[in-house]
This record gives sequence, structure tokens and C-alpha cells, in this order.
Amino acid sequence: MVLKSALLGAAAFSMSVAAAQATEFKMQTFLGANASTTKAFEAMAAQLKEDTGGEVSITVLPGKAVVGAGETIDAIQNGLLDGQYTAPSYFAGKDAALGVLGDTLAAYPDSVTRDRWFTEGGGLELARALYGKYDLYLVCPVHWPSEQIPSTVEIKSVEGLEGLKMRAPGGLASDLLSRAGASLVTMGVGESVTAMETGVLDATDLANVALNVALGMHNQAKYSVLARHSMAVTEMSVSMDKWNSLSSENQGKFEEACNAMSAALVKTLTAEDAAAEAKAKSEMGVTFIAFGDEDAAKFRKMTTEVWNDWGAKSADAQAVVDSHKAFMTSIGLN
Repeated sequence: MVLKSALLGAAAFSMSVAAAQATEFKMQTFLGANASTTKAFEAMAAQLKEDTGGEVSITVLPGKAVVGAGETIDAIQNGLLDGQYTAPSYFAGKDAALGVLGDTLAAYPDSVTRDRWFTEGGGLELARALYGKYDLYLVCPVHWPSEQIPSTVEIKSVEGLEGLKMRAPGGLASDLLSRAGASLVTMGVGESVTAMETGVLDATDLANVALNVALGMHNQAKYSVLARHSMAVTEMSVSMDKWNSLSSENQGKFEEACNAMSAALVKTLTAEDAAAEAKAKSEMGVTFIAFGDEDAAKFRKMTTEVWNDWGAKSADAQAVVDSHKAFMTSIGLN
């Protein structure tokens, strides 16, 4: 009995030590509970917990569960959250550099090419240094597909944006669209669906095809335009204190899990966009338009103009701009 009690006591002590070593992360995403990105994050969290023997545990919260999308950095700094899966562009009003980091507009032909800037062009190191100023550690950038413009009118070129009444969220994408002559208004997603149905709006700047279809953007909008006007970055980042509390081994596993999630989302979101496009064409009568090389070049030139203005706002913003320009030159895009 004494031996049995001793063994039970040792087991209980061992379990308590393991529990004490567990690090809990409360992290909020930028989309709702049913979004594929949120579900992918939940799967990642479960796998990471298993891979670390329960030492890293993430509670995944859907968008707006604790605070609004533009308030998560403050919430992490105030201890309400431990991390975020979000887009830097939400913080363009807080820091111009985060705005530049968060949307590369028409600079690259697609987001897969753009994401090479992180891995080959020094972008990851630059982004981590920027996040470090907010006591955050950027775990990894996460794939997000190219975005399209749902429109009630046919837009075949950059010139076709002139005078267009559009919903836009602000930041660099709005700056670019304004330079193209679009007349922009700020309103919620639900409001913009109604506004297009009633003719108040001609088009809206929102997201990728699958999300646009799911949100009802094509109830009235019979065109979807790939203008490459916006190419958002999404990322996963956590409190620096929480990050530093992890062992180097668990830090590595966290980064591996994040990168694996990003790679999986390339396939998932690409497949969802293809399915949504097929549905939009066959069931909703939507016509898909992609700007040609000439218009892509015009928008790329206009992107440089936007970058020049935003880079002038701060040294950090200029550093991001300069880094992108150098990488684009290295791969033949300038």
C-alpha cells in the first residue's frame, strides 16, 4: 500500500509538472466560426497540441469574439488575447508600415509569387522586426488568395473603374482604386450587398471568389473582375512574452504547424474558389473578367505611386517598400 501510494503520488506530481509547463494561447481569427480559414486554424491547434504533448494549447476564437478586427493588437498588449490570425492591413491606421505590409496591391501577378518575398526576399525578417515593436512575434505569413471585384457593370480595364461607385475598406487598396477614378464609400458587408441590389453601388472591394459568393455579393452583381487591385497578406502572431516562454523545440513545432496550415490553405482555398466560380457561372449567370497584361502593368505602375506615398509616412514603411521593389527587380517584375 505504501509503495502504491508513493507511485500514485509520483504520478500526480509528474502530471502537475506537465500541466504547469503547458502554455495556453487565446487567439482570435479575422473571419467567422464557419470560415475555412478558422476551421484550418482549429485543426492546426489540435495537431500542435498533440505534437507538443499538450505543452502548447491554442483556444481559437472566431472574428469579433473578443474585439473587432482592428483592435486585436491592442487586445494582445492588454492581455485580453495572446495572439491573432489576421491581416496587417487592419492596422493601416495605426502604422503605415503595417498597411504597406498588409496589401501588395497589383505589384505581383499572384499571391504565391508575392509570398516568395517572405521566404526569398527577406520579407519575413523585416516583418518580424516590425511586429517586435508591438511586442509580437510573427509566427508565419498565411496564404490568402487573390481577390476579385463583384460588379453590376462590366469592367474590362483600369479605365473602366473611372466614376464607378464602389464600397472599399480604406487603406492602400482604396488609395489605388481612387487613383483609378473610382468613387469610394465605406460601409459594412451586409449593407454593400443591399446597396448593389438597389443600385446605390456598382461594385465592391471585398475578398476572393468563394467568400464573395458565400456572402451574397453576386445576388445582383453579374460580373467578377480579377483586377489584381488587392493582394492581402494574412499572418499568425502571438505575444512575445508567451512566445519566449516556449521551449525552442516547441517554437519550432509552432512555426512548422503554421507553415503547414498555410500550405494546406493554398489547396483548400484554390479548390473553393474554383468551385465557387463554377457555381457562379452556371447557377448565377456571373461573367468572369481578368485584366490583361497592359492593364496589369498600369496597375503595377500605380501601385508604385501608392507605395511611394505610403513609404514617405515612416522609415519602417519605406523599408518595406524598398524591400519589395528590390525583390521585384530580382525576379524581373520591374
